[in-house]
Amino acid sequence: MFNLKNKRIAIYGMGVSGISALRLANSLEAQCIAINGGDVSNWAKSPGVLDHIGIDQCYNETDPSLPQILSQIELVILSPGIAREHPLLLPLLDKNIPIIGEIELAYRYLEAKNLLSPIVGITGTNGKTTSTTFLGEMIKNDHKSVFVGGNIGIPFCDYAYDIFNNKLPSDIILLELSSFQLESIERFHVDVAIILNLFQNHGERYNSIEDYGRSKFHITNRFTNNDTLIYPEDFKIIASWASKEPGQKRIINTQNPSIKYSTKNFKLPGHHNLVNLAFIIEAAECLKLSTSAINQTIESFSGVHHRIEFVDSPMGLTHFKVFNDAKSTNWDATLTAVAAMNDFKLPIHLIIGGKKRGHGDSILPSLEFLKKHVFKFYLIGEMADEIESEIKSNVLYEKTKTLEETIRSVRRQFGLEAGILLFSPGFPSFDQFQNYAHRGEHFIGLVTSNATT
Repeated sequence: MFNLKNKRIAIYGMGVSGISALRLANSLEAQCIAINGGDVSNWAKSPGVLDHIGIDQCYNETDPSLPQILSQIELVILSPGIAREHPLLLPLLDKNIPIIGEIELAYRYLEAKNLLSPIVGITGTNGKTTSTTFLGEMIKNDHKSVFVGGNIGIPFCDYAYDIFNNKLPSDIILLELSSFQLESIERFHVDVAIILNLFQNHGERYNSIEDYGRSKFHITNRFTNNDTLIYPEDFKIIASWASKEPGQKRIINTQNPSIKYSTKNFKLPGHHNLVNLAFIIEAAECLKLSTSAINQTIESFSGVHHRIEFVDSPMGLTHFKVFNDAKSTNWDATLTAVAAMNDFKLPIHLIIGGKKRGHGDSILPSLEFLKKHVFKFYLIGEMADEIESEIKSNVLYEKTKTLEETIRSVRRQFGLEAGILLFSPGFPSFDQFQNYAHRGEHFIGLVTSNATT
């Protein structure tokens, strides 16, 4: 029986999902403490923390009193960015204290209240946000209510909290799910699971692509014969594991996707978006969405903020087409964005770099492809020196370090020429920015103003 009343709970990580979990758990009368890195007096002031607990229930993760306090904890809600193997958590794992994520917490509450709607879960390395947003629009165009959240930005616990406050359940729950989120599920169950692809990523967390892939496959943990898995047949690891899962299977060939509807007015550039569309159509058919809703969305959907997003009216770059792909955090996302630019047949100026991951950082496996398609590289962030050491004397490049200096350089050298400026960094943002959205907004602000001239 799901009951948090008076249960001693630690919520580790006070980002968006952690604060959302804190709000729900507090509303369910749990005895909560909050743990985070950094100065408590700073992060505890984040909207939503001190609304639910006192400052004396907030702890820095290095507080020497924490191990003793955690020894009394009955449940941990762990934010996705924190590894389950964190030293603070190992004693709890040894004692079989449950460590779950915000997704699992919301699910357990809704399950206990018998207020679950059909759940569609979308995971994979690249394309999650575009596919989730696209399918959400398709569901809305079929005049169904839908909650769209998870890794896309709105925590699942926000939805559960709204239900707690007597909001009617949506017809469909649509969740983008990261590998980190899927590591900490137990009872969570989806009715339709989509695994888009699998590329090496998050080297700071996973030693191999198999380890990374296993975390993605938690999405099928509680699959039944009534559920549906949509997956790519030409990703060998995914296809091999998928074949052993129960339920119905719908298979996509990502090299040659079969699109059952007209794409004459489809607005999204690149082969990868046709692949995303093929997955979305299969899911739409599973959900029995109308043909008119599917066609309408194919014609109207214009993409996702920060994902190969066209930036209108760039200042000082009159003849340039500018694209913001700040969501790119791995080489495969950047290669996809570069490939999507080929339709324009213009010189590509590529901005790459960011925070080191630890595994899969080298540009060398991607360099031959990039050399064929990119006119000039601009190297920024923590990775700038390392990338420079690998491409010296091989390509035309400039180590600009910051976005400000990059935009100044492009305007100064190429402002009157025709070309493409593609910001597709290929690395995490945390060396210079709060998150990918922060760096994307910063980029847009720079290219649409005279601030850097």
